[in-house]
Amino acid sequence: MLTKEQFKKLMQSLKSIESKLDVLVAIHRASAPKPKTTPAEKVILKLCDNKHTIDDIIKESGKTRTNVESLLSKLRKKGQIMSVKVKGKRVYKRI
Repeated sequence: MLTKEQFKKLMQSLKSIESKLDVLVAIHRASAPKPKTTPAEKVILKLCDNKHTIDDIIKESGKTRTNVESLLSKLRKKGQIMSVKVKGKRVYKRI
């Protein structure tokens, strides 16, 4: 069991590590070539604006849920998008 002081030190260390990782990720992205995107991925990528849920993306793109989920997965693996919670809803945003 950790004491409050040990817990505070641990949290400070983790925050320090996180900030250093953010810098490393930013440097890597800046130096890495942009991943190629298909026309279908571009449609979905435009809707990843930190406002659209998966249901919104399905409605606006006219694609099936399976297709949208697959395209979101591909874009996530390429490091182009991430999902975040905003007001209790999971939305997608470009990185």
